[in-house]
Amino acid sequence: MANRLGMNGADHRIETRDQNESGSSSEKTIGPKSYSYGELAKATDHFSHNNLIGKGGFGHVFKASLDGEIRAIKKLDFSDVQSEGGLEKEIMIVQSLSHKNLVELVGYCIYGANRLLILKYFPNGSLRSKLHGSDNVLDWEIRMKIAIGSARGLEYLHENYKSKIVHLDIKPDNILLEEDFEPKITDFGLAQFFTDGATHISKSSVMGTHVYEDPLTTKLGKYSDKSDIYSFGVTLLELITVRMPIDNGIDIVTWANPLIKKALDGRYTNFIDSNLQSFHHEQMYRMVSCVNSCLNQPPSSRPTMKKIRLVLEGISLPEELYDHKLRKSIIHKDPRNRGSQQ
Repeated sequence: MANRLGMNGADHRIETRDQNESGSSSEKTIGPKSYSYGELAKATDHFSHNNLIGKGGFGHVFKASLDGEIRAIKKLDFSDVQSEGGLEKEIMIVQSLSHKNLVELVGYCIYGANRLLILKYFPNGSLRSKLHGSDNVLDWEIRMKIAIGSARGLEYLHENYKSKIVHLDIKPDNILLEEDFEPKITDFGLAQFFTDGATHISKSSVMGTHVYEDPLTTKLGKYSDKSDIYSFGVTLLELITVRMPIDNGIDIVTWANPLIKKALDGRYTNFIDSNLQSFHHEQMYRMVSCVNSCLNQPPSSRPTMKKIRLVLEGISLPEELYDHKLRKSIIHKDPRNRGSQQ
């Protein structure tokens, strides 16, 4: 789910292949609650741009009122979805996932060529909207909460579910925030709805999305949980710096790499968000170490999400993030000797 958008001007509508509002026997029923296409069309004023709250690589998202609750309806945009049976299977998999840092799938609609998912609505919007919007600056405690919660959600997908699920589109747009800023990962499993999910993501129309893709795995076409690890590193980098993924033609990773080693040595000039008034030095060191290990090690040497989560929580030492052969070449100084606040 992407940035929350303020739409002005004429009321435009997203056209679909089948405008039937009444529903019919062709609307499929599986696991989570099934809604008719007509119900969802009515709830969004026929998918009016006045109700559009986001758009991203997988579809448009509309605000709607269903069953007395405010919901977000994601309308999948692409026609190259898997067969109906394949999509149903993926919906059932997503429905079976349960974790406080994953967005719950409330319902769905399959009608002809139309594919819609009904999700919980988050008034705080996405992490992207908080980092680059006009809202108040996120303090350090909230940023740590978002980082740790997101890591827990990804760890569940990678390591704690009965079969590994690779997200393939981790970025601030796909991290939604509860009222208390508890993060919720969305769009997990959506890549599996498509016959060529990885190619689909690389073709995303969202500006800067390719910045989050690991150039090594993208080049080889070998996607894995290590692809998510790289994307998570870029997301942490954005959380620290609040720099746009692409600024003046320079991507955030290219810009940051010369500064990361200095940051690991406690020198944060021109690196940390200038609006961040204070932060915990040891926690900052841990987060920068996570960024470095995610971005600057080959895929096979990148840490697991469990290791990253343990370091962010202060349970494991940052040295545990690195391949043992690389540890001696990484400078690690104890940040606790520098004091706790900037």
